[in-house]
Amino acid sequence: MSAPSSRRSALVVVALLAACGDKVPEADPAKATALAKAMAENPPAPAGVPTCTGPELRDGVRLSWRSLLLLAKDTLRDVPERAEWTNPAALDAPAVRTILDAAAAETARRRAAAVFVRAPAFVVYRIDMVDIPIALNVKELKRGFVSVRAIRYAKGAPTCIRVFNVQNDKAKSEWAMDHSNKATIDPAVAQALRDDYQVQLLATIAQLTAAP
Repeated sequence: MSAPSSRRSALVVVALLAACGDKVPEADPAKATALAKAMAENPPAPAGVPTCTGPELRDGVRLSWRSLLLLAKDTLRDVPERAEWTNPAALDAPAVRTILDAAAAETARRRAAAVFVRAPAFVVYRIDMVDIPIALNVKELKRGFVSVRAIRYAKGAPTCIRVFNVQNDKAKSEWAMDHSNKATIDPAVAQALRDDYQVQLLATIAQLTAAP
């Protein structure tokens, strides 16, 4: 996760602590599950709500659609759009990662749940289409892209949306194509494009959120 996002998450925690005095707020993780389910069941169409501005994308707890479904205890389809590599953990706020961490202490999970359910807004990144053939171990030599929807929710309802594409770095794509001259894709080459996609995804999000 980017440093600005981490600082914003920390500020949310500080605000909650200030509101509750010395007592660290806690909440039943089941409440986080219910809220996640409400958001997962209510995705807007691209033209269904206004386009998000930079400040709107900066405002709220950030998480991937994969993590939203995991929080909602929904079934994950075995498709690239729900894979771990297309939904990197760096997209998730610390509170989200803690709730989903089966090894986390119960007190930590309850405190993270309090941050989640009391958040004023959420920005969820939903992967709609993955078209990076080499990263998918498909021998189609082209520079691929991933289509993404950034959805802002407030009180479980969508308020705005931002649709954007993420492309692999041009030089990295050309390198991958040059190294895909055999019958099958080298796993190391596929992984290199997956890693680069994550770099480009986070860089694109940083640009969008920095916009006025």
